[in-house]
Amino acid sequence: MGQDFSGRQAKDVIFVGALVAFLCIAFSFFFVTAVSLNATETQEMPEEIVINNKVYETDRKGSVWFSHSDHAENYVDTCDGCHHEYKDGENVWEEGQFVKKCFTCHDASKSEGSVKKLNIAYHKNCKGCHKKLAKQGGTDAPYKQCTDCHEKR
Repeated sequence: MGQDFSGRQAKDVIFVGALVAFLCIAFSFFFVTAVSLNATETQEMPEEIVINNKVYETDRKGSVWFSHSDHAENYVDTCDGCHHEYKDGENVWEEGQFVKKCFTCHDASKSEGSVKKLNIAYHKNCKGCHKKLAKQGGTDAPYKQCTDCHEKR
């Protein structure tokens, strides 16, 4: 009729069953982790960017809104003109890599070594590029007055 297991055989069956269950759970965990890590590394290019002041203690200027697609298509030669990841003084960021938020590396309140505080980094990168374009004869790259880029509050 039914199989009769000795105590030792029953323990072996339970052990094998538990081992199989553990391996299935472990495999599922690693699979889900790998998929979720891969999903977080992909990033879509936004149409519009808003640089807001949420990381600052006080909001001295309004937010800056600009068309990312317009800048990417019409004003910069390569993405690493704006996006960067510096190692040993060299920008090692390459197109297609994850883009970090500026405040990830640039502190809102202070500069540390060669890493300038956030508003200096924004102005150096954005305003500096606008000045360069204006010197080359471009007329639509504002940089002289705060409200040219910052929305009025």
